[in-house]
Amino acid sequence: MTDAWEVIGQALGAVRQESISLGLSGARVLRMVDAQGVPVAVVKAVDHRMSHLVSDLEAETARLTWLRRLGVPVPEVLGSGVDEGEPWLAMRALPGCPASDEWPAGERDRVVDLLAHAARELHATSWEDTPFDRSLSSVLVEVRERVASGLVDRSWAIAGKEVPPAAVVLEELESLAGELGDGALVISHGDFCLPNVLIDETGTAGLVDVGRAGLADPHSDLADMTRSLRSHMNPQFGEASARRFLDAYGRDGIDPERLRLHDLLESFFWPVPEARPPGD
Repeated sequence: MTDAWEVIGQALGAVRQESISLGLSGARVLRMVDAQGVPVAVVKAVDHRMSHLVSDLEAETARLTWLRRLGVPVPEVLGSGVDEGEPWLAMRALPGCPASDEWPAGERDRVVDLLAHAARELHATSWEDTPFDRSLSSVLVEVRERVASGLVDRSWAIAGKEVPPAAVVLEELESLAGELGDGALVISHGDFCLPNVLIDETGTAGLVDVGRAGLADPHSDLADMTRSLRSHMNPQFGEASARRFLDAYGRDGIDPERLRLHDLLESFFWPVPEARPPGD
């Protein structure tokens, strides 16, 4: 049986598929390419028995539709469904290369400046109402659930993080959140890191992997990107790039304590491999 998403790809002129290993979502990701080697579509597919992956895919589908309606540069949804136990989402491919690529040394400052511009543009997007509340007070409800379930302790153990139990660190997080409050709310990417921004030849930035997008404190995106720029996974950048990013975004209105808060908050959402059902 030909998968429905393969039919979509063929309609766009796709002649082959390429696996994409970039990212930590846990989904199977395929790039569909035409005869000229140009990507025309991207497909994400997940095992229906992996409940958190199914929820993530549904969240991304809904947010893509919402963000495109607001004029945010995200992929167009071409279709979605379930084929042979695999929920899938097909999107039109955005042009450009991930900001995490090995850019020539002379282009890296320009890339960082484009990232700051993309963040400012996103945070300046007009909105009247949104179904996706990612305010601090809303996200803390999810954090408490993750801590109570043991997910956070497991993720920290897998990562080799030597810290007190998650329930103890949660007390620090809630204390800091209580002092600072929700803060200003803007349209936020939710996972604004280098692999999730595509930069094309014109310098236009497109946004992908938006399953956690919503109304949030802009510091959440700023903390994500500065952490990504400093990461050992992106050695072509570093501390100087992180500082440049914040300078280019605009230091006015950036609160270092809020950056610290959102760095701490993000650690409660580190990925945890979910055990596959028996029989695999």
